[in-house]
Amino acid sequence: MSALKPNLKTWFSVEDWKERIITADPSWFTVPMGTGVCTQLLSHFPYSAQWLTTIAYIFWIADICLFAFFMTLGILRVFLYPHVAKNVLQDFSQTSNLGAIAVAFETIILGIVSCYSHHASAMYVAEAMFWIAAAMSCFVAFGGLFIMYERQPQHSFKDLNGAWFLTFIPLIVDSTVGGAISPYLAYKNSITVLVISFLMWSVGVGMSLVILSLYIWRLMSCSLPPRVAIISTFVPVGPFGMGAYSIQQLAVGLASQVREHKFTLTRPPQPPNDAATMATIAEGIHWTGIIVALFLLGLASFLLVEACFSIYARVPKTFNVGYWSFVFPCGVYANAWNEMSQDIRSSGMKGWGATCSTAVVVLWLFCALMSFYKGVWQGKLFFAPGLQGWLEQQEVEKRMKAESKPEDGRDGLDRGDRELGYSLSRQPQSDGSYRCERRKTTNGDRSV
Repeated sequence: MSALKPNLKTWFSVEDWKERIITADPSWFTVPMGTGVCTQLLSHFPYSAQWLTTIAYIFWIADICLFAFFMTLGILRVFLYPHVAKNVLQDFSQTSNLGAIAVAFETIILGIVSCYSHHASAMYVAEAMFWIAAAMSCFVAFGGLFIMYERQPQHSFKDLNGAWFLTFIPLIVDSTVGGAISPYLAYKNSITVLVISFLMWSVGVGMSLVILSLYIWRLMSCSLPPRVAIISTFVPVGPFGMGAYSIQQLAVGLASQVREHKFTLTRPPQPPNDAATMATIAEGIHWTGIIVALFLLGLASFLLVEACFSIYARVPKTFNVGYWSFVFPCGVYANAWNEMSQDIRSSGMKGWGATCSTAVVVLWLFCALMSFYKGVWQGKLFFAPGLQGWLEQQEVEKRMKAESKPEDGRDGLDRGDRELGYSLSRQPQSDGSYRCERRKTTNGDRSV
Protein backbone atom coordinates (compact mmCIF):
# COMPACT_ATOMS: atom_id res chain seq x y z
CA MET A 1 0.00 0.00 0.00
CA SER A 2 2.94 2.33 0.55
CA ALA A 3 3.56 2.40 -3.20
CA LEU A 4 0.09 3.93 -3.64
CA LYS A 5 0.84 6.81 -1.29
CA PRO A 6 2.03 9.98 -3.00
CA ASN A 7 5.51 11.32 -2.41
CA LEU A 8 4.76 14.85 -3.55
CA LYS A 9 7.13 16.45 -1.05
CA THR A 10 9.99 15.88 -3.51
CA TRP A 11 8.43 18.52 -5.77
CA PHE A 12 8.92 21.16 -3.07
CA SER A 13 12.53 20.26 -2.26
CA VAL A 14 15.34 22.29 -3.80
CA GLU A 15 17.72 19.33 -3.60
CA ASP A 16 15.29 17.05 -5.43
CA TRP A 17 14.93 19.63 -8.17
CA LYS A 18 18.70 19.74 -8.52
CA GLU A 19 18.68 15.98 -9.05
CA ARG A 20 15.99 16.33 -11.70
CA ILE A 21 18.10 18.91 -13.49
CA ILE A 22 21.05 16.49 -13.48
CA THR A 23 18.95 13.80 -15.18
CA ALA A 24 17.37 16.16 -17.76
CA ASP A 25 19.23 14.68 -20.74
CA PRO A 26 18.06 15.00 -24.38
CA SER A 27 16.25 11.66 -24.30
CA TRP A 28 13.45 13.35 -22.35
CA PHE A 29 12.49 15.26 -25.48
CA THR A 30 10.97 12.03 -26.78
CA VAL A 31 8.04 12.95 -24.50
CA PRO A 32 7.02 16.09 -26.46
CA MET A 33 7.88 14.18 -29.65
CA GLY A 34 5.26 11.55 -28.84
CA THR A 35 2.79 14.18 -27.68
CA GLY A 36 3.22 16.18 -30.87
CA VAL A 37 2.66 13.19 -33.13
CA CYS A 38 -0.62 12.50 -31.34
CA THR A 39 -1.71 16.00 -32.36
CA GLN A 40 -1.16 15.06 -36.01
CA LEU A 41 -2.90 11.70 -35.65
CA LEU A 42 -6.05 13.23 -34.19
CA SER A 43 -6.03 16.17 -36.61
CA HIS A 44 -5.80 13.85 -39.63
CA PHE A 45 -7.84 10.95 -38.24
CA PRO A 46 -9.57 9.14 -41.13
CA TYR A 47 -12.96 9.47 -39.44
CA SER A 48 -12.87 13.12 -38.49
CA ALA A 49 -14.98 14.70 -35.75
CA GLN A 50 -15.01 18.04 -33.97
CA TRP A 51 -14.22 16.51 -30.60
CA LEU A 52 -11.10 14.90 -32.06
CA THR A 53 -9.96 18.32 -33.28
CA THR A 54 -10.45 19.71 -29.77
CA ILE A 55 -8.41 16.91 -28.22
CA ALA A 56 -5.72 17.42 -30.86
CA TYR A 57 -5.50 21.08 -29.84
CA ILE A 58 -5.07 20.03 -26.19
CA PHE A 59 -2.26 17.68 -27.20
CA TRP A 60 -0.60 20.53 -29.08
CA ILE A 61 -0.73 22.81 -26.03
CA ALA A 62 0.71 19.98 -23.92
CA ASP A 63 3.45 19.54 -26.53
CA ILE A 64 4.45 23.19 -26.20
CA CYS A 65 4.42 23.07 -22.38
CA LEU A 66 6.48 19.88 -22.25
CA PHE A 67 9.00 21.24 -24.73
CA ALA A 68 9.38 24.46 -22.72
CA PHE A 69 9.71 22.50 -19.46
CA PHE A 70 12.42 20.15 -20.66
CA MET A 71 14.22 22.92 -22.51
CA THR A 72 14.35 24.94 -19.27
CA LEU A 73 15.73 21.95 -17.36
CA GLY A 74 18.25 21.30 -20.13
CA ILE A 75 19.51 24.89 -20.11
CA LEU A 76 19.83 24.84 -16.31
CA ARG A 77 21.72 21.56 -16.59
CA VAL A 78 24.24 23.08 -18.98
CA PHE A 79 24.95 26.04 -16.69
CA LEU A 80 24.73 24.33 -13.28
CA TYR A 81 26.32 20.98 -14.13
CA PRO A 82 28.45 21.49 -17.25
CA HIS A 83 30.64 18.47 -16.40
CA VAL A 84 27.54 16.25 -16.69
CA ALA A 85 26.05 18.01 -19.73
CA LYS A 86 29.25 17.76 -21.76
CA ASN A 87 29.12 13.98 -21.44
CA VAL A 88 26.23 14.07 -23.93
CA LEU A 89 28.77 14.75 -26.68
CA GLN A 90 30.92 11.83 -25.49
CA ASP A 91 28.17 9.21 -25.46
CA PHE A 92 27.06 7.71 -28.78
CA SER A 93 23.37 7.32 -27.95
CA GLN A 94 22.99 10.67 -26.23
CA THR A 95 24.58 12.52 -29.15
CA SER A 96 21.94 10.91 -31.36
CA ASN A 97 19.24 11.91 -28.89
CA LEU A 98 20.02 15.56 -29.62
CA GLY A 99 17.82 14.96 -32.65
CA ALA A 100 14.86 14.56 -30.30
CA ILE A 101 15.14 18.27 -29.43
CA ALA A 102 14.82 19.27 -33.09
CA VAL A 103 11.96 16.85 -33.76
CA ALA A 104 10.03 18.05 -30.69
CA PHE A 105 10.38 21.62 -31.97
CA GLU A 106 9.21 20.58 -35.44
CA THR A 107 6.07 18.90 -34.09
CA ILE A 108 5.10 22.27 -32.62
CA ILE A 109 5.34 23.82 -36.11
CA LEU A 110 3.15 21.07 -37.56
CA GLY A 111 0.65 21.84 -34.80
CA ILE A 112 0.57 25.48 -35.91
CA VAL A 113 -0.27 24.38 -39.45
CA SER A 114 -2.98 22.00 -38.20
CA CYS A 115 -4.61 24.50 -35.83
CA TYR A 116 -4.02 27.92 -37.40
CA SER A 117 -3.59 27.42 -41.15
CA HIS A 118 -6.42 29.90 -41.74
CA HIS A 119 -4.36 32.72 -40.19
CA ALA A 120 -1.77 34.28 -42.52
CA SER A 121 0.26 35.62 -39.59
CA ALA A 122 0.52 32.12 -38.12
CA MET A 123 1.93 30.86 -41.40
CA TYR A 124 4.59 33.57 -41.35
CA VAL A 125 5.57 32.38 -37.88
CA ALA A 126 5.60 28.77 -39.10
CA GLU A 127 7.84 29.71 -42.02
CA ALA A 128 10.34 31.42 -39.71
CA MET A 129 10.29 28.42 -37.37
CA PHE A 130 10.84 26.13 -40.38
CA TRP A 131 14.20 27.78 -41.09
CA ILE A 132 15.19 27.59 -37.41
CA ALA A 133 14.29 23.90 -37.41
CA ALA A 134 16.28 23.40 -40.62
CA ALA A 135 19.37 24.86 -38.94
CA MET A 136 18.84 22.64 -35.89
CA SER A 137 18.35 19.54 -38.04
CA CYS A 138 21.48 20.20 -40.10
CA PHE A 139 23.52 20.79 -36.96
CA VAL A 140 22.41 17.47 -35.47
CA ALA A 141 22.87 15.52 -38.72
CA PHE A 142 26.16 16.96 -39.96
CA GLY A 143 27.66 18.13 -36.67
CA GLY A 144 26.47 15.15 -34.67
CA LEU A 145 27.95 12.65 -37.10
CA PHE A 146 31.25 14.54 -37.13
CA ILE A 147 31.39 14.49 -33.32
CA MET A 148 30.73 10.75 -33.31
CA TYR A 149 33.71 9.83 -35.46
CA GLU A 150 36.07 12.66 -34.48
CA ARG A 151 35.57 13.44 -30.78
CA GLN A 152 34.22 10.20 -29.31
CA PRO A 153 36.20 7.04 -28.49
CA GLN A 154 36.36 4.31 -31.10
CA HIS A 155 32.98 2.64 -31.52
CA SER A 156 32.10 -1.01 -31.90
CA PHE A 157 29.06 -2.68 -33.39
CA LYS A 158 27.65 -3.15 -29.89
CA ASP A 159 27.44 0.64 -29.58
CA LEU A 160 25.12 0.85 -32.58
CA ASN A 161 21.42 0.93 -31.69
CA GLY A 162 18.19 2.38 -32.97
CA ALA A 163 18.92 5.77 -31.40
CA TRP A 164 21.39 6.48 -34.24
CA PHE A 165 18.43 7.04 -36.57
CA LEU A 166 17.49 10.07 -34.45
CA THR A 167 20.49 11.84 -35.96
CA PHE A 168 18.75 12.07 -39.35
CA ILE A 169 15.05 11.93 -38.47
CA PRO A 170 14.94 15.73 -37.85
CA LEU A 171 15.79 16.36 -41.51
CA ILE A 172 12.86 14.23 -42.64
CA VAL A 173 10.45 15.79 -40.16
CA ASP A 174 11.46 19.30 -41.21
CA SER A 175 10.91 18.34 -44.85
CA THR A 176 7.37 17.40 -43.79
CA VAL A 177 7.01 20.84 -42.24
CA GLY A 178 8.10 22.38 -45.54
CA GLY A 179 5.52 20.38 -47.45
CA ALA A 180 2.81 21.33 -44.95
CA ILE A 181 3.44 25.09 -45.05
CA SER A 182 4.20 25.43 -48.78
CA PRO A 183 0.55 25.83 -49.91
CA TYR A 184 0.17 28.85 -47.63
CA LEU A 185 3.30 30.74 -48.73
CA ALA A 186 3.98 33.16 -51.55
CA TYR A 187 4.96 31.53 -54.85
CA LYS A 188 8.72 32.16 -54.69
CA ASN A 189 8.93 31.35 -50.98
CA SER A 190 6.97 28.17 -51.56
CA ILE A 191 9.34 26.97 -54.31
CA THR A 192 12.38 27.70 -52.13
CA VAL A 193 10.90 25.83 -49.18
CA LEU A 194 9.99 22.86 -51.38
CA VAL A 195 13.49 22.62 -52.88
CA ILE A 196 15.15 22.75 -49.45
CA SER A 197 12.63 20.22 -48.13
CA PHE A 198 13.37 17.78 -50.98
CA LEU A 199 17.09 18.10 -50.21
CA MET A 200 16.55 17.42 -46.50
CA TRP A 201 14.29 14.47 -47.30
CA SER A 202 16.96 13.01 -49.60
CA VAL A 203 19.72 13.26 -47.00
CA GLY A 204 17.51 11.98 -44.18
CA VAL A 205 16.09 8.97 -46.00
CA GLY A 206 19.34 8.18 -47.82
CA MET A 207 21.45 8.16 -44.65
CA SER A 208 18.76 6.19 -42.81
CA LEU A 209 19.02 3.49 -45.49
CA VAL A 210 22.79 3.41 -44.96
CA ILE A 211 22.38 3.13 -41.19
CA LEU A 212 19.72 0.44 -41.63
CA SER A 213 22.16 -1.92 -43.33
CA LEU A 214 24.67 -1.41 -40.51
CA TYR A 215 21.94 -1.78 -37.90
CA ILE A 216 20.72 -5.12 -39.27
CA TRP A 217 24.30 -6.41 -39.41
CA ARG A 218 24.74 -5.33 -35.79
CA LEU A 219 21.67 -7.39 -34.82
CA MET A 220 23.03 -10.36 -36.76
CA SER A 221 26.48 -10.20 -35.20
CA CYS A 222 25.75 -8.96 -31.66
CA SER A 223 22.14 -10.04 -31.08
CA LEU A 224 19.41 -7.77 -29.72
CA PRO A 225 20.02 -4.79 -27.42
CA PRO A 226 19.68 -5.40 -23.66
CA ARG A 227 16.24 -5.31 -22.06
CA VAL A 228 16.72 -1.78 -20.74
CA ALA A 229 17.20 -0.49 -24.32
CA ILE A 230 15.08 -2.99 -26.26
CA ILE A 231 12.43 -0.32 -26.97
CA SER A 232 14.97 1.37 -29.25
CA THR A 233 14.22 -1.32 -31.85
CA PHE A 234 11.11 0.71 -32.74
CA VAL A 235 13.11 3.84 -33.62
CA PRO A 236 14.11 2.60 -37.15
CA VAL A 237 10.42 2.67 -38.07
CA GLY A 238 10.50 6.47 -37.64
CA PRO A 239 12.58 7.70 -40.61
CA PHE A 240 10.78 5.49 -43.12
CA GLY A 241 7.28 6.11 -41.78
CA MET A 242 7.99 9.83 -41.64
CA GLY A 243 9.69 9.67 -45.04
CA ALA A 244 6.54 8.14 -46.54
CA TYR A 245 4.36 10.87 -45.06
CA SER A 246 6.79 13.61 -46.07
CA ILE A 247 7.15 12.58 -49.72
CA GLN A 248 3.37 12.59 -50.08
CA GLN A 249 3.23 16.12 -48.66
CA LEU A 250 6.06 17.30 -50.92
CA ALA A 251 4.56 15.68 -54.02
CA VAL A 252 1.22 17.36 -53.38
CA GLY A 253 2.95 20.71 -52.77
CA LEU A 254 5.01 20.53 -55.96
CA ALA A 255 2.04 19.30 -57.99
CA SER A 256 -0.06 22.25 -56.83
CA GLN A 257 2.67 24.70 -57.88
CA VAL A 258 2.86 23.10 -61.33
CA ARG A 259 -0.91 23.17 -61.74
CA GLU A 260 -1.67 26.63 -60.34
CA HIS A 261 1.43 28.61 -61.32
CA LYS A 262 2.51 26.59 -64.38
CA PHE A 263 5.86 25.87 -62.76
CA THR A 264 7.68 24.05 -65.59
CA LEU A 265 11.27 23.63 -66.69
CA THR A 266 12.79 26.46 -68.70
CA ARG A 267 15.30 24.45 -70.73
CA PRO A 268 14.09 22.88 -74.01
CA PRO A 269 12.31 20.76 -74.90
CA GLN A 270 9.47 22.42 -73.02
CA PRO A 271 6.01 20.87 -72.76
CA PRO A 272 2.94 22.80 -73.90
CA ASN A 273 1.99 25.45 -71.36
CA ASP A 274 -1.75 24.75 -71.38
CA ALA A 275 -3.86 23.81 -68.37
CA ALA A 276 -4.41 20.19 -69.48
CA THR A 277 -0.69 19.52 -69.82
CA MET A 278 0.04 21.12 -66.44
CA ALA A 279 -2.65 18.97 -64.83
CA THR A 280 -1.14 15.83 -66.39
CA ILE A 281 2.35 16.69 -65.14
CA ALA A 282 0.97 17.46 -61.68
CA GLU A 283 -0.85 14.13 -61.61
CA GLY A 284 2.36 12.32 -62.54
CA ILE A 285 4.26 14.05 -59.73
CA HIS A 286 1.52 13.13 -57.28
CA TRP A 287 1.57 9.46 -58.30
CA THR A 288 5.36 9.37 -58.07
CA GLY A 289 5.08 10.52 -54.46
CA ILE A 290 2.53 7.79 -53.75
CA ILE A 291 4.74 5.06 -55.24
CA VAL A 292 7.81 6.18 -53.27
CA ALA A 293 5.67 6.40 -50.12
CA LEU A 294 4.44 2.83 -50.62
CA PHE A 295 8.03 1.65 -50.94
CA LEU A 296 8.96 3.33 -47.64
CA LEU A 297 5.80 2.11 -45.91
CA GLY A 298 6.62 -1.46 -46.88
CA LEU A 299 10.07 -1.07 -45.34
CA ALA A 300 8.60 0.57 -42.23
CA SER A 301 6.08 -2.27 -41.86
CA PHE A 302 8.89 -4.83 -41.97
CA LEU A 303 10.83 -2.98 -39.27
CA LEU A 304 7.71 -2.62 -37.13
CA VAL A 305 7.08 -6.37 -37.19
CA GLU A 306 10.73 -7.08 -36.34
CA ALA A 307 10.54 -4.62 -33.44
CA CYS A 308 7.45 -6.40 -32.08
CA PHE A 309 9.31 -9.73 -32.27
CA SER A 310 12.23 -8.15 -30.40
CA ILE A 311 9.95 -6.94 -27.60
CA TYR A 312 8.40 -10.40 -27.35
CA ALA A 313 11.86 -11.98 -27.10
CA ARG A 314 13.17 -9.56 -24.46
CA VAL A 315 10.31 -8.03 -22.52
CA PRO A 316 11.60 -5.01 -20.55
CA LYS A 317 11.21 -5.44 -16.80
CA THR A 318 10.98 -1.83 -15.64
CA PHE A 319 9.58 1.38 -17.08
CA ASN A 320 12.10 4.04 -18.08
CA VAL A 321 12.28 7.09 -20.31
CA GLY A 322 13.20 4.84 -23.24
CA TYR A 323 9.56 3.75 -23.51
CA TRP A 324 8.69 7.12 -25.00
CA SER A 325 10.93 6.41 -28.00
CA PHE A 326 8.39 4.04 -29.55
CA VAL A 327 5.44 6.47 -29.53
CA PHE A 328 6.76 8.78 -32.25
CA PRO A 329 7.90 6.08 -34.75
CA CYS A 330 4.58 4.25 -34.50
CA GLY A 331 2.75 7.58 -34.74
CA VAL A 332 4.39 8.69 -37.98
CA TYR A 333 3.83 5.20 -39.39
CA ALA A 334 0.10 5.55 -38.69
CA ASN A 335 0.05 9.10 -40.04
CA ALA A 336 1.57 7.94 -43.34
CA TRP A 337 -1.22 5.39 -43.76
CA ASN A 338 -3.82 8.06 -42.97
CA GLU A 339 -2.38 10.27 -45.70
CA MET A 340 -2.18 7.35 -48.12
CA SER A 341 -5.84 6.43 -47.50
CA GLN A 342 -6.90 9.89 -48.72
CA ASP A 343 -5.09 9.42 -52.05
CA ILE A 344 -5.88 5.75 -52.71
CA ARG A 345 -9.46 6.06 -51.38
CA SER A 346 -9.34 2.58 -49.87
CA SER A 347 -11.72 1.83 -47.00
CA GLY A 348 -9.44 -0.98 -45.80
CA MET A 349 -6.44 1.34 -45.74
CA LYS A 350 -8.55 3.93 -43.98
CA GLY A 351 -9.50 1.43 -41.29
CA TRP A 352 -5.88 0.31 -40.88
CA GLY A 353 -4.75 3.90 -40.42
CA ALA A 354 -7.47 4.51 -37.83
CA THR A 355 -6.50 1.33 -35.97
CA CYS A 356 -2.83 2.28 -35.87
CA SER A 357 -3.69 5.82 -34.77
CA THR A 358 -5.85 4.56 -31.91
CA ALA A 359 -3.12 2.15 -30.80
CA VAL A 360 -0.55 4.96 -30.72
CA VAL A 361 -2.79 7.16 -28.57
CA VAL A 362 -3.24 4.22 -26.18
CA LEU A 363 0.55 3.79 -26.06
CA TRP A 364 0.89 7.49 -25.28
CA LEU A 365 -1.62 7.16 -22.43
CA PHE A 366 0.31 4.20 -21.02
CA CYS A 367 3.62 6.08 -21.11
CA ALA A 368 2.01 9.22 -19.67
CA LEU A 369 0.38 7.36 -16.78
CA MET A 370 3.56 5.42 -15.94
CA SER A 371 5.66 8.59 -16.12
CA PHE A 372 3.21 10.40 -13.84
CA TYR A 373 3.07 7.49 -11.39
CA LYS A 374 6.81 6.91 -11.13
CA GLY A 375 8.06 10.42 -11.75
CA VAL A 376 5.44 12.60 -10.07
CA TRP A 377 3.48 10.39 -7.68
CA GLN A 378 6.44 8.39 -6.33
CA GLY A 379 9.03 11.10 -6.97
CA LYS A 380 11.52 8.63 -8.47
CA LEU A 381 14.25 9.78 -10.82
CA PHE A 382 14.40 8.59 -14.42
CA PHE A 383 17.83 7.80 -15.78
CA ALA A 384 18.51 7.41 -19.49
CA PRO A 385 19.55 3.89 -20.55
CA GLY A 386 23.23 3.39 -21.29
CA LEU A 387 26.38 5.29 -20.39
CA GLN A 388 24.74 8.68 -19.94
CA GLY A 389 22.22 7.26 -17.49
CA TRP A 390 25.02 5.66 -15.50
CA LEU A 391 26.91 8.96 -15.37
CA GLU A 392 23.79 10.78 -14.20
CA GLN A 393 23.19 8.21 -11.48
CA GLN A 394 26.79 8.51 -10.30
CA GLU A 395 26.41 12.29 -10.11
CA VAL A 396 23.24 12.02 -8.04
CA GLU A 397 24.87 9.53 -5.64
CA LYS A 398 27.90 11.80 -5.32
CA ARG A 399 25.63 14.71 -4.43
CA MET A 400 23.83 12.64 -1.80
CA LYS A 401 27.14 11.70 -0.17
CA ALA A 402 28.33 15.30 -0.28
CA GLU A 403 25.12 16.50 1.36
CA SER A 404 25.62 14.12 4.29
CA LYS A 405 29.05 15.53 5.18
CA PRO A 406 28.01 18.91 6.67
CA GLU A 407 25.41 17.22 8.89
CA ASP A 408 27.45 14.22 9.98
CA GLY A 409 30.94 15.65 9.76
CA ARG A 410 30.70 16.91 13.34
CA ASP A 411 31.27 13.45 14.75
CA GLY A 412 32.54 11.46 11.76
CA LEU A 413 29.50 9.18 11.65
CA ASP A 414 27.52 8.41 8.56
CA ARG A 415 23.78 9.02 8.46
CA GLY A 416 22.86 5.37 8.97
CA ASP A 417 24.91 5.10 12.20
CA ARG A 418 23.26 8.18 13.66
CA GLU A 419 19.79 6.87 12.89
CA LEU A 420 20.63 3.58 14.68
CA GLY A 421 21.69 5.47 17.81
CA TYR A 422 25.49 5.24 17.63
CA SER A 423 27.97 7.90 18.71
CA LEU A 424 31.78 8.21 18.79
CA SER A 425 33.87 8.04 21.95
CA ARG A 426 37.15 9.99 21.75
CA GLN A 427 39.96 8.38 23.79
CA PRO A 428 43.15 10.48 24.35
CA GLN A 429 46.43 8.81 23.33
CA SER A 430 49.97 9.26 24.70
CA ASP A 431 51.07 11.18 21.60
CA GLY A 432 48.35 13.77 22.09
CA SER A 433 46.03 12.39 19.44
CA TYR A 434 42.61 10.88 19.89
CA ARG A 435 41.32 7.44 18.98
CA CYS A 436 37.63 7.33 18.06
CA GLU A 437 35.50 4.33 18.91
CA ARG A 438 31.88 3.81 17.91
CA ARG A 439 29.54 3.01 20.81
CA LYS A 440 25.82 2.62 21.35
CA THR A 441 24.14 5.76 22.68
CA THR A 442 22.28 5.29 25.96
CA ASN A 443 19.17 7.19 26.97
CA GLY A 444 21.26 9.46 29.14
CA ASP A 445 23.49 10.36 26.21
CA ARG A 446 20.67 11.38 23.90
CA SER A 447 20.81 15.00 24.91
CA VAL A 448 24.54 15.32 24.37
